[in-house]
Amino acid sequence: MLSYIKTYDEEKTKGKVYTPHFIVQKILDDIGYTDSSVLCKYILEPSCGDGQFLSEIVKRICMKSNETNVLEHLQYVYAFDIDRYAIEKAKNKLNQIVFSFFPSLSNQNIHWNIFHENTLYLINQSIFNDYSLPLFDFIVGNPPYIRIQHLELPVRKFIQKHFHFCKKGSTDIFIAFFELAIHLLHPKGKCGFITPNTYFYTETAQSIRHFFQTHQNIIQI
Repeated sequence: MLSYIKTYDEEKTKGKVYTPHFIVQKILDDIGYTDSSVLCKYILEPSCGDGQFLSEIVKRICMKSNETNVLEHLQYVYAFDIDRYAIEKAKNKLNQIVFSFFPSLSNQNIHWNIFHENTLYLINQSIFNDYSLPLFDFIVGNPPYIRIQHLELPVRKFIQKHFHFCKKGSTDIFIAFFELAIHLLHPKGKCGFITPNTYFYTETAQSIRHFFQTHQNIIQI
């Protein structure tokens, strides 16, 4: 598991922050989502916004595909977000990327596995099953940074009930995304998130620190 720490100025809207393209590229490179490894590998962006990571993912798939198999390869890409408008914007952006590589497909109605849902609900097995999701080879993204006390009460209660890392105190929601990634990754899968560094030292993050220390599965911070 790999995590990048935010060091640049941030403007947060509902916990969302713009992700610079060079960081997107570096995270994908560092987890090995490069060259032939982009084909037939399941990848998830659990909080996709308007598609900063998805755009680079789709470009990499297009570069290694041809017009006869690219649509099949794109079905290995999954994403979720709670913002319906951002999802539509992402889909439009991804369509334009595919059409720029393969103009002959410009009349195609591309199916995207991008869903309007709070990804954290996937920790519930029945909801996970509703989407017929695979276990993922890669999970990447820039999860939101929101203290759980700022969430609506039903969401806060759900997180505290279902996420072991978030049961104590005023933790940040991005901690739940780490735990979700652990559940959704293939045993040999890799995760690359951009996060604050608060889980290094806060008391409420003791459980996630203990997990990383015990499992020794951090590639890079």
